[in-house]
Amino acid sequence: MKTVPSKYTAYQGFDVLFHNTEVMISTGLNLLSEAIALSAIENVAAYLSRAVRDGSDMEAREHIAYASTVAGITMNLTLTTAEHSMEHSMSAYHHNLPHGAGLIMISKEFYQFFVDKHVCDERFIKMAKTMGIKNADKPEDFITALVELQKACGVDNLKMSEYGFEKDEAMTLARGARSMQGLLYTSNPCEMTDEDVVGIFEKSYH
Repeated sequence: MKTVPSKYTAYQGFDVLFHNTEVMISTGLNLLSEAIALSAIENVAAYLSRAVRDGSDMEAREHIAYASTVAGITMNLTLTTAEHSMEHSMSAYHHNLPHGAGLIMISKEFYQFFVDKHVCDERFIKMAKTMGIKNADKPEDFITALVELQKACGVDNLKMSEYGFEKDEAMTLARGARSMQGLLYTSNPCEMTDEDVVGIFEKSYH
């Protein structure tokens, strides 16, 4: 793990995070997957920026490796959501885009969609508290924690345009996401149409 460059440590660390945050908002969340996912989220929030800053920090590496292993367990206990469908479509059309980077690019607007719908407020609040906002009392606090972690890891300014994306590709990406991994949409906490997905892509575009 020491040989993994800083930016890829960040990209894959956020992939680990999103495996678990998607489980947390999934319709299939259960007692076991929630406990394990929250543990992983806590470790990523506490240790990822350290691993990004210093790849030889083996304590940080160990905690992120733990969270990554746990992500594999949570995904087998509870299906993830359409965030991964959307990013796999992005990478399918733009092969130079690292998976984790694509997830980061769309993450704020993806989760904001469900925050605005108020379909799983308490779960967002739990995640915000787990990520360090101890007095969290509203779902928007999760977005705050997410953005703060992205800034701490130096990945808050990733741009789709720098990987060749055009804003008018949004519907192509949306249709690709549903055709490639439509099953994951069934885990979303509320309906998400192709038009909704287009909106998320467009708001995420820079």
